[in-house]
Amino acid sequence: MVLISKDERQKIYSYLLKEGTLVVKKDVGLEKHQDIPVQNLKVMMVCKSLKSKGHLVEKFNWQWYYFHLSEEGIRAMCEYLGLPTNIRPDYYKAPAVKRQVVDEDRPRRGFGRGRGRAKEE
Repeated sequence: MVLISKDERQKIYSYLLKEGTLVVKKDVGLEKHQDIPVQNLKVMMVCKSLKSKGHLVEKFNWQWYYFHLSEEGIRAMCEYLGLPTNIRPDYYKAPAVKRQVVDEDRPRRGFGRGRGRAKEE
């Protein structure tokens, strides 16, 4: 049984609400989590608890847990932290559209198989 203080739980919840995703290494001996100043074991236990409540979705691969918030989880985090429910994590926000810069002054090379440089014309 792991006792988790309210302050540590708030740090984990606020990070989850801000990012929307959380990666946890399956190593109970780690002193601190790589992103949150809380023991790795406590982060694992809180995430398992939230997963059993349906607030997180879990993927496990190569000794790493990958968690992301569900819609119900976003509402629960906002309610626990006392925030309005219209807050969205960065995970759900659309990225800014990046325009590709095309350089028309440079000469075009052929699309070969990569066997050396193209001959200059």
